[in-house]
Amino acid sequence: MASFSTSVTFSRRTALVPLCLLFVGSTALTGCGRTSHKTEPEFKISGKILRGGNPLPLDPVMAAAKAASVNVKFIRSDGGDGANHSESAFADESGAFSVKLPKGKYRISIVHMNGRQPGDNLQGKYGDRKSKIEKEISGEMPDLVIELDDYK
Repeated sequence: MASFSTSVTFSRRTALVPLCLLFVGSTALTGCGRTSHKTEPEFKISGKILRGGNPLPLDPVMAAAKAASVNVKFIRSDGGDGANHSESAFADESGAFSVKLPKGKYRISIVHMNGRQPGDNLQGKYGDRKSKIEKEISGEMPDLVIELDDYK
């Protein structure tokens, strides 16, 4: 019977390749080591931001240059699985916006930058930390109207 012997040599670089592939593959599946959460269904939320029944004014020249905007941000506030979840959108010249959100309770932040005047034209009153606007999302909301004068 003949004996068969194979000599295999590994360099450090070769030995690390499978470990790197294992790390990259597992990172892609788990999201960089974070624990994966169950994917919640998202609902389309669309509506308008108004003040005194009118959309917040956007200077057309500044809006075209992306220097004027109304930023609408939904910040999850119910402490659920997606407690850190937030989603932003820009309202157009008619005040219309649209976002997709999982169900939960959200604080809504609104910042109005008109471009010609520096800073938030709403003076931070409806910013991330000060806004008193809250909505419970439990399904599609195609006609959400946020009248800022209701939250003085």
